[in-house]
Amino acid sequence: MKNIIFASAIVLIFFSSCSKELDCCIIEGNEQKWELVEMTGSFAPSVSTGNDMDWQEYYLLNTNTGTFTKSRTTDGVQTSTSGTFVFNSTEEEHSIKLTYPSDNELIANCTGDLIEVLIIESESTLKGTWAPCDGPGLKYKRTE
Repeated sequence: MKNIIFASAIVLIFFSSCSKELDCCIIEGNEQKWELVEMTGSFAPSVSTGNDMDWQEYYLLNTNTGTFTKSRTTDGVQTSTSGTFVFNSTEEEHSIKLTYPSDNELIANCTGDLIEVLIIESESTLKGTWAPCDGPGLKYKRTE
């Protein structure tokens, strides 16, 4: 019985500490729109913004349902997909883990699986994690 109480206390402390760590970065509300505002290449100073970027892109995150939609427009053609997300926190960083239901060209990751991670830099800035494997560096700003 003592082991069950001890284990329950540890789990409760773990989950409450995780939520406190994320309090700084989770923006509450029904839907958040995050637009791609900057794209960097492999060679400095390769930075493009606005219409100079290779594509336009945004995420719509619904914090109430844990679902997202990602849309990308390239050469006037819009492609969209949806999935689920969760907030993650470690001592080093806060992030959003997006899970896609099937393979899609919009998934920006280094692993080739159905998971994409965005680093939460602030309440208004997200950073993609595709750059370390020769993808573009992607920076997003919250617009809604």
